Formats: sequence, C-alpha cells, structure tokens
Amino acid sequence: MDLAQSSVEEWLDSHPDDMQDYFLRHADVTLVNKWLVAHGFNQLPDFPAPIRNSSLTNLSNESSNPSSPVDTRCNDSGFFDSSRHQRSNSKKHLRHDYARSKKRNIFRTYEPNGGESTLESRRNSLKEMRQFRSLPPTSVNLLSMLIQSKVRLPRYPSKDIDHKRELKETNEKEFFLEIVKDISNELDLKSLSAKIVANVSCMLDADKVSLYLIEGKAAGKQVLVSKIFDLHAGTSIFPSCTGDIRVPWGQGIIGHVAETGETVNLKDAMKDPRYNDELGKITGYQTETLLCMPIRNADNEIVGVAQALNNNKEEGFTQEDEKMLATYLTFCGIGIHNAQIFDAYSKEYDRNRALLEVVHDLFTEQTSVDHVVLKIMQRAQSLLKCERCSLLLKDKESNSENAFDKIFDLAYPMKNGHSGNRRRAVTRQETLNGLHSLPYLNSDRDSSLRVTSKIAELVLLTGETINITDASQDPRIEHEDETVKGIRTRSVLCKPVRNRHFQIIGVAQVINRIDGLPFDDHDDLLFEAFAIFCGLGINNCQLYEQVSLAAARQAVALEVLSYHASVPQEEVLKLKEKKLPDIQELKIMEFTFNDFSLDNDQMMQASVIMFNDLGLSKKFRIEYETLCRWLLTVRKNYRNVAYHNWRHAFNVCQVMFTILKHCQCKNYLTDNETLALTVACLCHDLDHRGTNNAFQQKSSSALSQLYGTSATLEHHHFNHAIMILNSGGTNLFGNLGSEDFSEVTKLLKQAILATDLSLHIQLRSKFFAMVDSGQKVFDDRESKEIVRSVMMTTCDIAAITKPWEVQRKVSELVITEFFDQGDKEKHELNIQPQACMDRDRQDEIAKLQLAWIDGICLPLYKSLVQLDSAFQPMLDGLLDNRSRWERLDAERLSKHAILETGV
Repeated sequence: MDLAQSSVEEWLDSHPDDMQDYFLRHADVTLVNKWLVAHGFNQLPDFPAPIRNSSLTNLSNESSNPSSPVDTRCNDSGFFDSSRHQRSNSKKHLRHDYARSKKRNIFRTYEPNGGESTLESRRNSLKEMRQFRSLPPTSVNLLSMLIQSKVRLPRYPSKDIDHKRELKETNEKEFFLEIVKDISNELDLKSLSAKIVANVSCMLDADKVSLYLIEGKAAGKQVLVSKIFDLHAGTSIFPSCTGDIRVPWGQGIIGHVAETGETVNLKDAMKDPRYNDELGKITGYQTETLLCMPIRNADNEIVGVAQALNNNKEEGFTQEDEKMLATYLTFCGIGIHNAQIFDAYSKEYDRNRALLEVVHDLFTEQTSVDHVVLKIMQRAQSLLKCERCSLLLKDKESNSENAFDKIFDLAYPMKNGHSGNRRRAVTRQETLNGLHSLPYLNSDRDSSLRVTSKIAELVLLTGETINITDASQDPRIEHEDETVKGIRTRSVLCKPVRNRHFQIIGVAQVINRIDGLPFDDHDDLLFEAFAIFCGLGINNCQLYEQVSLAAARQAVALEVLSYHASVPQEEVLKLKEKKLPDIQELKIMEFTFNDFSLDNDQMMQASVIMFNDLGLSKKFRIEYETLCRWLLTVRKNYRNVAYHNWRHAFNVCQVMFTILKHCQCKNYLTDNETLALTVACLCHDLDHRGTNNAFQQKSSSALSQLYGTSATLEHHHFNHAIMILNSGGTNLFGNLGSEDFSEVTKLLKQAILATDLSLHIQLRSKFFAMVDSGQKVFDDRESKEIVRSVMMTTCDIAAITKPWEVQRKVSELVITEFFDQGDKEKHELNIQPQACMDRDRQDEIAKLQLAWIDGICLPLYKSLVQLDSAFQPMLDGLLDNRSRWERLDAERLSKHAILETGV
C-alpha cells in the first residue's frame, strides 16, 4: 500500500496540471476550508448546499487573479458606481468571496516594488529563498539578501461593500467602527484612497465619490493628485496615461476647498461659478448635489480633499452628512498622513537599495571607466525613470574650460526590453569648443544632447546644479534643434561630477521624466548620490589603470632584467667542460678557510663541488648544465660593491658547507632543508646596493615603498632569487614535486629573511634558552626554524672568526661600505650617520669592533660551542681576533692620552 501511494504521489508531482484539474473537479468547500485553515487563512462562509457541492473549476479560474480587498469598480465614465454593489447570492459573487478570502491573512510583507501578497507569490518567495540558500555565499547573493525588505505590516481584512451597507442599516455605530478599522492599517496610498472612496460612498449613499491628495509643500508647487481612476465633476482634468489625475492648486471646487479649507455643500452644483461642466458634456453625467470637504492630519494641515456627488436624498447632503463625513475624514487624515510617511520610507528604501547596488558595482567592476559609468547610468535611469541619462567627461588637455572629450549617452528602452544606449569616445579635435560644436552630432539622439549642451557647459564652469522644470520657457535650450528634429525637452536635471579631490571632471544630466513631471527634490537628492558615485567609480578606474600600467611596466622591467641578468651560453659551456679540482686542494671544508684564496672561476667550481659533495645534485636530480647556469647567473646578479658581493655570498656558503660536514647540525636537517640553506647562502645578498635597511627607510627608497620597512633588503634578495629560479634554464627546483617545491621555497624565504640582524636579536634568546636547558634534539617545527635561522647568522658573520689577516681585510671592506653610506646620509639626506658609518670617526674602528664582538658575536659562538664542540675553531678564532682589536683600541687610547697630556 505504501509503495502504491508513493507511486501515485510521484506521478502527481510529475503531472501538476492533471493534479490541479482533478482537484478542481472533485474538491468541495469542506476540503477547501481545511486547506485554508492549514495555511493560516480564514474559512469560506457557509454556502447553500447546491453551491457547496458544485464544481470549483470556475471558482479557481476567478481566484487565480483575486480582486482587491475593497471592490472599487467604476462605471463607464470612470466614477465609483454604487449601483453595481447590490447583494447577490450568485455563483459569481460567491467566487469573488472565495478569491478575497485567500488574501485575508493576518500579516503581509511589504515590497516597495509592488509585489503581490498572494499565495503564489509567497510560494515563489519561499522557492527563491531555498534556491538562494543553496547558492555559494558570493557578494552578489549576499547583497540580494541584504537589500530585501524585512518590514511586515499588519492588515485588517476588509469587508465587502454589501456587508457594510447591511451594517449601516442595522447598526450605525458598528458600521462606523468597521469603516474606521478598514483604513486603520492600510499604508498604500492608492489602496487607501480606494477604500476611502468606497466607504464615503457607502456612508453618504452618494452616487459618485472622488478623493485628491496634496503633493508638494512649497508655495506655488502644490497640486492635487488622485491615485485612482475616479473622475469627478467640477474640473476639466482628465486621466493621464500614468494613472494619476492632477488638479491645479486653487482651480475648480476641489482646488478652492484645498486652498481655503472651507467645506462646500451645493444643492445645485451646476449653478456655482466654480463648477466646470466640460466633463458632464462629454459623459452626459448631470451633477446636482455636491459635498466637498478638506481632509486634515493630526497637525491640522490639509492633506487632501474628498468630494461626493448626487446622493439619493431630495434635500441633498444634510448637516448630519457633513458632520458624519467630517468625523470620518479625521480618521482618514491620520491614515493618509501615516501612508505618506510610509511612502516616503519606501522611496528612501528604494534609494538606499539602489545606492547599495551602485556601491557593489563600484567594487566589482573597476577595470573599465566605460563599464562602471554605464552600470551607474543604467541604475540612475531606472530609478529616476527618465527618458535619457548622459555623462560628459571634461577634456583635461584642452585649453577650453567647457570642452568635453568623452560622452556616455543612455536612451530609454524602446522595444523588446533592449536599451538604446550608446557610448562614444570623442577626440578633442571633434569636440573643438564644447558639445554644441560637435560636427558629427546629426542623429536624433545626438541632437537631443545638442539641445542641452549650453546647460552642460554652464554646470561644468560654475559647478552648480541646474534643475529646469519647464524647458520650453528656458532660453538656454536650443529650441531650433527641437523644431527641426521633432525633439521635445520638457525637463532637465544637470549636476557636476567630481573626483576625490573635489575637482570637476565632468557633467551628468537626466532629461524628461517618463511620467511627464519635472524632476523634484527627491530626484535631485538621488541624482546627487549617483553623481558622487560616478565620480568615485571613475577615480577608482583611473587608479586601477595606473596600477595596471605600473604592473605592466614592472613586468617589462623584469623581463629586461631577466634577459640582461642571464649569462651567455658560452660561459655555461666553459664552466661545464672544466675539470673540477680536488676538494682537499681547495680547502673549503676548513673553518680557517681564507676568503680571498680563490678567484672567480675557482669559486664557481668550488660551489659545484659543494652541491655534489652534499649529494644535492643527485638527490634532487639537478642537471649539471642547469647548476652551472644558475651559479653563473647568481654571480652576475651581485653588484660590484665593496663587501656584499659574490665573494661574500660564496664565503657564507663555504662556512655553511663546513658546518654541515663537521657539526651535528646536519643530523637535525632534512634534505629539503639542506638544499634550502645552501641556496640561501649563495642568494642571501643578491642585488645588494651597499646600504642597509635603515638607509632604505630614511631615504624612502623604491625598495622600502615596495617591501615596507621590515627586512626590506632581505625581502628583495629573496624575490630576486625567485626571479632567477624562474628564468629559463636556471630552475634548480624544476624536478621537485609540488609539495617539495612549495616546502623548499618556503624554507628558502625563511633562511634569507633570517639574515636580518634584527630578527636574529629577537630569536637568539630562545636559542640560548634551548641550549642552556641541555636540549640536543630539535625535531619540532619551531626549534628547527630557530636552529636554521641561527645557522644562517652564524655563517653570515663568520668573517669575524677567520684568521687575523682575513678578518682585518674583511673589516676594511665592511668599513668602506659603511663610510660610503655615511657620506650619502650626510650629503644627500642631511642627517648625522651612526658612529660606525661616520668617516670622521674612523679612528674608533677598533672600539666599535669590540662592541660588535661582545654584543653579538661572542654570545652566539659560545652558545654554539656549548651545543656542539665542533664549533670550537670558530670561537677560538673569534677570541684571537678580539684580543687583537683590544690591543688596537688600547693603542688608540694611548695616543689620545699622549695628545691630551702633551707628553
């Protein structure tokens, strides 16, 4: 049974049309009521038996497009017609009751775009929400969720007009309470107007009722507007294509009541001089009695006018009718005031949503000015509902202050939902002296821009907003072009566009609201925001273009550098074909190695021997030619400075090689770490400029701007090493797997950055603590990283441990570099250099060397000996050199004493 039921349900789900048809043919009211209760709706009223058992097919067809909670059907002339609202027990009447009952839920969600709160729309909303939750959390999806309105409004289910008429006849107090509750929670102005019209018609038993609301608060800008098709007698105004009917302030009976606040009650309206019979002549409708009354809010301000025509009493509208209407309109005034506030909120919500979408566009599209501007213009045109939106960018190279070099023009969609937009980049030769002088602007669209060209030029010159409400009366509009091309410019709103420095870079303008009205204060404020965002978008795109251009220049520079930094193939072959000497002959496994004993070619061969002897070439399948080319390229990329040159790099690598051969450190390291340390030693000072990190920061050099002020040169050395490894034929890591390649590259970076002395000072306390604790095994990540960093520093400053002849010569080279930097600081930066870099204090070299040994070197090498006795030769060499520097310093002090005493 379960299997059969499952099969039936599966078939119904796959055939929704057949399932709906079956339900409509067989479901009764009881089943429908169960469904309504289960989904939170009111039940249907109790139908007569013949109706209850009848088919629901026709009912469904009617309910698929349910009517408004208040029936506001009009007669042929457009008035609200009470004669159509007679009580009926017909099937049609019952179908409408059923359709209305589907909308009688307690809450509804307000959608500023006018979404219907029907069951189908709620189903679609839930479906969309489920789809949204299944989407990845991209910025577009998150933004869609953010800009959805979360406001839920209470709603009172409106009774039909027949029920109200029955209440009026049987219980006036209950009737009045009902029509007050009917409007109490309605915040949509159009729906509220319809309810008020229906309720007033029922209350006064009037043949026709009309309602007008006041728009505009400034004197001279006030107008009466009806939101529904409720034509009235007493004015010559006809419904417009937009659905609003507008009455000028002070004209006709309605305008008079709005202006004066007086109540007008006429028994023979056609005899009143304020009455206009044009509508009656056209429609054949005769107006006899008339009651027109202002609607005031809680602050006693007039917010609208209600007018009733032709009641069924012989004496016309009585004093009792006036009193009853005035009482009801008091509640209507409060409701209208609340609805107007909510309408303002809705507009503000739309505005904020549009601006949020513009911000999103700015951050997601920064690669092209054209794309950014077009997106912003499309949103501006859509929200402002104007016929065209244009942006004219100022010509920076022209001598004229009102010349444009680029035009973006977006026309209103004409057909098939496609926009007739056009974008154009215009040269200065074409623009000449302004938009109006463009020789090629000969199409209808271009002519419309020519019409407003003087306005755009004026805004560009003055920086002031121009809002023209009636273009036909403005002399700045080129009316001749309008006559020739049949273009009609009704209204123009034009604003300057500024960059982040508040400089005017262009002009944005919108032309002709689609509804025919001029641009109001709300449009002005909204377009101001769009102009600001347009300026920001253009500025961001220009910055992006500058960054892209700089990146392209950098790529070209790197390509050129890579080409010139590479070595000729002849040199590679020469090194490759040379026979390698014996390792013992080169003496590169001794701590007392003479840093100046080998020439350039011998250092190349010694480097190859170190790679081979450590097993790196075989382990990592490094081709011999690749190794030779890489070594020659690294040597070529060292500058010809006094100390931090290729010889220093080789000497550091030689010390690392000796440590790896004689000390226990090799046991702590993996093959990847050994490779990284060896490569790091040879690359750790690549492209050194002979000045330190402090100088880079003081001089605000390009390196400090690129890498920051922390380990500036070390970052540059690493990036230069990577550039060489990525060049053709010099990739030592080419045969490594992806994981090994990533690990070795990371280790290489750590090793090169470790040669920054400031980092060593931060780490050495941890290293000393590890050694003092007797730790001999370094197998965790942190301790191994500390050991590797200490090894790099040990090798980098190892010249202080070499024999005195070598140490003295190295110190002279270091001092030469230091003095050169000190001279630059004095003469170029106008600052006093440190003592070790001041040429005027060169007699203090021995003293400074002692401070260097005691502060940095001696604690390090003592700790290394404590860790491994194999480091003892380095400590011995250091102590011997210290004693020699101490004697030199003593001689200096003795000379000073002699000079001071004169003995």
